[in-house]
Amino acid sequence: MPAPKVWSAIENRILDAAKANHETGSARILRLERGLRRWRWATAAAGALAAGLAVWIAAVPRPATVDAPQYLAVVDRGGGLPALIVRVDLASGVVQVRSLAAEAPPDRSLELWYINDGEVPRSLGLVSDAIASVPIPPSLRTGVDHAKFAVTVEPPGGAPGGKATGPVIYSGQLIRE
Repeated sequence: MPAPKVWSAIENRILDAAKANHETGSARILRLERGLRRWRWATAAAGALAAGLAVWIAAVPRPATVDAPQYLAVVDRGGGLPALIVRVDLASGVVQVRSLAAEAPPDRSLELWYINDGEVPRSLGLVSDAIASVPIPPSLRTGVDHAKFAVTVEPPGGAPGGKATGPVIYSGQLIRE
């Protein structure tokens, strides 16, 4: 049997080891609790971000996917090289005019006209070398299936009074694409 002094030393060592272990264990628990707190905040932030993204996706209006027909006219002199390509996009409300080989006589202008059955021809403006976009006239939104385009030779600046005065040098039928 060991002396009481040895027992006392053994018990003190065991208590000191337990106390030291308890202190390091407490420190470890505190570190784990801090880490857990960070993970909770990160999870809450990610959840809030995901919820905000879901609300944004649901709330933002999407462009309409209306299958509005598009029309095209090749405006030429009856079989020659096309002078103009005219594209009518009813969805965007734009007439796009692209000049390919349209030639204006010296000191004259070329003017593009929209002609619908039974209506007065409407000017869509002067023909230029650049691609032009013109808003669709209200009469072009309906009855497009029988529409035609014509190009006339006019004085510089266009037809006086909004009525064609010169000869038609190019024409073309509007067809559905």
